[in-house]
Parts: sequence; structure tokens; C-alpha cells
Amino acid sequence: MENQTNINTSNVRQTGQDLMSKPTPVSLSSKVNYFIIGGLILVCSSLSAFGGYYFGKQSNKNEQTYLQPSPSPIVTPSSLSTNTLPIGWSYKSGTCDVKFPIPPKEKPYYQPYDPNRTPSVTEDEGSGRYWQFRVGANSLFQFTNLETAMFANDEEASGYISGAVNVYCVENNDKYDSKQLLNQLNFFLVEGQGKIKIKSANKTTKWNAETYELSFEGGMFNSDQKYYLLATPSNWYLITTVSMSNTKLVQDTAQKIFDNLLFK
Repeated sequence: MENQTNINTSNVRQTGQDLMSKPTPVSLSSKVNYFIIGGLILVCSSLSAFGGYYFGKQSNKNEQTYLQPSPSPIVTPSSLSTNTLPIGWSYKSGTCDVKFPIPPKEKPYYQPYDPNRTPSVTEDEGSGRYWQFRVGANSLFQFTNLETAMFANDEEASGYISGAVNVYCVENNDKYDSKQLLNQLNFFLVEGQGKIKIKSANKTTKWNAETYELSFEGGMFNSDQKYYLLATPSNWYLITTVSMSNTKLVQDTAQKIFDNLLFK
């Protein structure tokens, strides 16, 4: 029994020495796994760095495109009004709080008088006509004042109107807007005049304001003639152009005066 015990002790001691002196072997498969894992980590890191760089470049590119839009022109109020007038034109006004653009008294807007011409009120050449601003005492409906830009000579009184822009006005004491003014005018015609009535009324925009394009029928009115109804805080207006002339320059000038009226 004692010998058996010694042998077992010796075996145990030897086994312990073997465990301490010999390293534990690592299998080939474990080494391969570590290599693959390391490689994958390296590849992922490289891809991540490249992706960050690429998307960073794209982001910078987009940001630069956004921060540098194409410039657009700046429109000032003056470029919408007085700068549209030809050189030499000037604004004139009376008591209706409206400014009329008037051409200078020189060619081509002026026709010097020719005493040897064949007398004819319908002929502009040699007539002595030029564009002038006038204030009249004429009234129309509720509009008690008249201001006009007229292509005429200083002594013309035949009733023939070669070209004109007429603005009838009255103070806006009731502070009506254009729609209320239209209703008031219609009531005035129905109750007061009787024979004259509004044939058509179309809402539109003129002079950067809400206006109504009107035509009248009855009396001496030509139903094809257009009138424009406008209410401002200070006045009521009824505006129209008249052109009996066949001269294109007279017609075009009247239209330009009409388009460039300035209201307060």
C-alpha cells in the first residue's frame, strides 16, 4: 500500500511539471479566425474613412451651390414709373391729385403751324398742335372736375379731339373703395339720370390699384368707349382716352400718357 501511494504521488508531481513546462497548443483554426477578424476590422475602417471623406466632399459641394445662387435684378419703384417716360417728358398736375406725363413741345410731338396748309381739322400735319395740360370746369355724373392732357393748338375750339386723356375727379368724402364707388355710380345713374346706364363693368388692375373697366350706353355715349373707375383715399376718378386722329404717333402717345398717370 505504501508503494502504491508513492507511485501515485510521483505521477501527480510529474503531471504538474508537464503542465507548467509545456505551453498550451493553439489550434490553426483559431489563428485563422483572428486573422480574418482583424482583416475585416481594417477593411471596415478604411471604408468608413473613405465614405466620410466622399460624403463630406459632396456636402461641401452642395453647400457651395446653395450659398451661391444666381443673382436677380432689383426692381425699384422709380423703374416702374418715371423711368418709363421718354427723355424730355415731365409731370404736370392740378387739383385732382393726379400727375400727367406730358411730352415736350418739340418734334415729333409738336406739329408746327403751317398757314399755307389746306384747312382741315382732321389733319395733324401743320396744325400747330402739341401735347398740353389743361384744367377744365367740365363735369360728368358725380365727377365735378376735369383735368386733361390734350393734343391741340392754342386756339382750337372745333370740338374735334385729335388725342386726349381725360381724368374726371371729385373728393372721396365717403372714403369708398372702387367697388363701393361702382355701386354708388350705378345707383346714381338708375335714380338720377335714367337714360344712361352701365353696359359692362369688369374688375381689373390699373396703376397698381383695383379699378373697374366700364362702358356706358344711352345718351351721347359710344358703348365701345372704355372708362376706368378708381377710388383712392382722397378722390374718385373716371378716366378715359379719346383719339379721333388716324396718326399712329398721336394714338401711341395718348396711350403712354394714360399708362403712366400717377395717383396719390
